Amino acid sequence: MDMRMSIEERAQMQLHALYRRYGYSRYKMDKFEEYELYLQNRDFIDSEDIIAFRDGNGHLMALKPDLTLSIVKNERHEKGCVQKVFYSENIYRSDRETRAHREILQTGLECIGDLDLYQIAEVTMLAAESLEAVSEDYVLQVSHMGVLKDLMRGIESEQAREQITKCIGEKNPHELRAAAEAAEVDPETVAVLEKLVSSYGSWEEVEEELEAMPLSEDGKAAVEELKSVFDVLRADGLDQNVRMDFSMVNDMTYYSGICFQGFVNGVPHSVLSGGQYDPLMDRMNKQGGAIGFAVYLDYLDRLSSDKIDTDVLLLYSENDRADDVYQAASRIIFRGNSVLAERHVPENLRYGRIEYVSKEDRILLRDEVARAEQAKEEEQRMTKQDRKEASE
Repeated sequence: MDMRMSIEERAQMQLHALYRRYGYSRYKMDKFEEYELYLQNRDFIDSEDIIAFRDGNGHLMALKPDLTLSIVKNERHEKGCVQKVFYSENIYRSDRETRAHREILQTGLECIGDLDLYQIAEVTMLAAESLEAVSEDYVLQVSHMGVLKDLMRGIESEQAREQITKCIGEKNPHELRAAAEAAEVDPETVAVLEKLVSSYGSWEEVEEELEAMPLSEDGKAAVEELKSVFDVLRADGLDQNVRMDFSMVNDMTYYSGICFQGFVNGVPHSVLSGGQYDPLMDRMNKQGGAIGFAVYLDYLDRLSSDKIDTDVLLLYSENDRADDVYQAASRIIFRGNSVLAERHVPENLRYGRIEYVSKEDRILLRDEVARAEQAKEEEQRMTKQDRKEASE
């Protein structure tokens, strides 16, 4: 049995500690919920297939395809306050390509209640810090549905809005122009929407473009909100890894304000997704607003080659006394490192360096360690080559 901590487990522990530091408490829930909850809110769930069954009392139940609905359902509003919770639970969805059902581990948080600008900025900051806990090589892409909705306020046709939104999400200005002209959208709005498609970069790179757009007071308020959020990110030193991207048009029926997606190098799709989802609160007759995100921990197995199982592999022989091994391990731990004590080098172990209890152990295990180090170097070389080919 492999008892080493996986990258998912490491990330989970780091994220839990991060969320607790900001006042979030652990939210536990059952694996299933009444099917009616998902049937009534199917358009808010990013899954077509729901696994349903009847319990012993004949009630139709479902394995959870979503966690947010259950949290919002049980929210108790307190005027002027917010409820801050985090979770680590499995959800059950079908794969979009294979249609096979999957059990997916999610860790995330929700901030629900009388939101203010600080709460919105804090959650966005925690999304960036969550990615940083997983990998230093990350990007958080941020958008604001308020800006897009404001620019499209004069388009009456719902079908046209949906088509234009789809073109923005695909970064397709040509199809966008065709759809807008077919809906008889005024040329000025078309030009602004085309500019929105290409708006990407740091806040400093897109701020001037946003301020020049013909926005109403609501649209200007959305821009000011983004500015305040980036001020918080900058104060925390996170703004260098955050980019504005208005082609990220998450479901407009679900998200109402700021929204974001997170990516880490080595994983071909987003590992974090979230934003402000006030429409769901309205649908479920709840007061206040809500913002949150989920980290898809099961995607992180692609990063396993970048991580280690232990800082130090401590090797000893049967000639070493137990207390000598213990003291050697304690010294390593005292220096702030994790340690795994073994008599031989375990196969496929990812370690930072090797230390020995005695000089005799170094001589005794010299050939075995040399083979292990050579295999480690070869694996690292292959990993770099794989990444180079993937980037090309």
